[in-house]
Amino acid sequence: MSESIAAASANDSAEAPTILIVDDDKDLADTYAMWLPDEYDVEIRYSGVQARKRIDDDLDLVLLDRRMPGIPGDKILEDIREQGIDCPVAMLTAVEPDTDIIDLEFDEYLVKPITQKKLQDTVDELLLRRGFEPDARDLFAMESKAEALASRDEENLRDSEAAAELQTEAERATESERVSELKSRLERLQRLTSIIREIDKELVVASEREEIERTVCERLVESDPYELAWIGDYTVSFQQTTPGYLAGVDDPDIDGETVSDGGDGPISAAVDTGEVQVVDDLTADDRAQLLEPLGLSADDQQISAGAIVPICYQDTVYGVLNVYTDREDLFDDREVSVLSELGDSIAHAIHSVETKKLILSDTVVELEFDIQDPDDVFVALSRETDSRIDLKGFVPAADGELISYLEVTGASTESFLDAATEFPAVQIVRGIGDSGDENLCELRIADSTIVLSLIEAGASVESMYAEAGHGHLTATVAPEVDVRTVVEAIETRFDDVDLVAKRETERDVQSVEDFRQSLENRLTDRQYSVLEAVYSAGYFDWPRESTAKEIANSLDVAPPTLHEHLRGAQKELIETFFAETGKFSEDERPQREE
Repeated sequence: MSESIAAASANDSAEAPTILIVDDDKDLADTYAMWLPDEYDVEIRYSGVQARKRIDDDLDLVLLDRRMPGIPGDKILEDIREQGIDCPVAMLTAVEPDTDIIDLEFDEYLVKPITQKKLQDTVDELLLRRGFEPDARDLFAMESKAEALASRDEENLRDSEAAAELQTEAERATESERVSELKSRLERLQRLTSIIREIDKELVVASEREEIERTVCERLVESDPYELAWIGDYTVSFQQTTPGYLAGVDDPDIDGETVSDGGDGPISAAVDTGEVQVVDDLTADDRAQLLEPLGLSADDQQISAGAIVPICYQDTVYGVLNVYTDREDLFDDREVSVLSELGDSIAHAIHSVETKKLILSDTVVELEFDIQDPDDVFVALSRETDSRIDLKGFVPAADGELISYLEVTGASTESFLDAATEFPAVQIVRGIGDSGDENLCELRIADSTIVLSLIEAGASVESMYAEAGHGHLTATVAPEVDVRTVVEAIETRFDDVDLVAKRETERDVQSVEDFRQSLENRLTDRQYSVLEAVYSAGYFDWPRESTAKEIANSLDVAPPTLHEHLRGAQKELIETFFAETGKFSEDERPQREE
């Protein structure tokens, strides 16, 4: 059995493709952007002049209107190619195609009006074409031009002979074995992308991890060419996988089975590297090694190759997805990249389900940790400043960073902030308040704290303090969460951390908890984050400990945006309070007189 590490890692696949929409019709451009899935980073320019300023080599796709005042789309296309930018370009235009398009270096030509499905299918296909060789992409573009011209009556074309020559060349290319193989490969990737998008939609509404695993495996084997698919929990400490769901066989009996590759096989490699592992050239012995632990006969399952996809959310390993096929040439770089994206989607879905369970559960598992690892910035700072640090509040920020509000005892604000600035992980430091021995400070940190690791593992951090190089943290997880997975997520990042207590506790189910849940259900994630940040930063104190501008800078938003979210959160807070206390019903809120 040969093993190869796939070129596309989970981290690479997580980067959203950048799509530039250029159209002088503002409403139409905005509509195109709204039609595209959230998985894309969409930018809009409303003129050729604006587009020319944005053109650079970090674009993954351009949707370009051809007829625009000032600088037309043809000129923008010429600029893109002259700068050596190799991204696909689709012309979206009301201009009927004519033979002048033969010399234009675009990839697709769509005549308005364009439906949402046509736009999404075109975007998906062009992004997939990027994984092909340049000559293959040229063949696809030639075919697109021939199809566009074929939609016109021959007598209406400026140069019917040139159109006929292009049509003949395209037909000759289509008949070749290589082009046939390329088109087959593109169609297969389109089907896989479509299936994964459908899976993503189903994962959004999944309420149980078992439902996620069943959905993924069944949808994969329903599509050509996968024969088997299974998902299993991976135990890092034992390097073992416990299958949870198997699709592709009737009545699978995998209860209690475990799969181990001794730490040096493709499953362990997938988890260790965070990259999809491909196994091919499978012999009869290889098939037996892979299938017998699942209770399957190698003689009954004619598989030739497989891929092992890690299911990881940040440092948390949720398991692996295994897919097998009877085709030896299936797992090229693009197929692997799409599977890697699927692994990310599964991990996010599992994380979301477990986080929701923690929020809604009446019973939680409380975990206590002792921390002496200096890689935790709070522990290190308490040692450096010989102080006690109490975490009074925090808000997860963009790019995996954490905005934290700390009460510091035993060190002055100035000395603490001076020490904090020396730590590479600390991005922003700010003194908020000084009241004698206790000082309130704000730190924005990247990585380097067990708090972030626990949040990423689906836990809720209840409290933390660090004093003279020793930290103590309390967190809660839902009862269904595998505590071992949470602990292993921490241990992959920090060495000197000990789980010292684990207990199941009943939440105090009172009107206060009901109120909090009701409010959280009404607030958007951004409103909740802003409300928590302004409260922790002393914005509501008088005199204010922090200004709106300072808090907005910490959250990487503009002050007007902060005020917009804050006003929305305050409105929901007041409405929820009156609804919960019975003061007013939803329909009895006081109306302002005109």
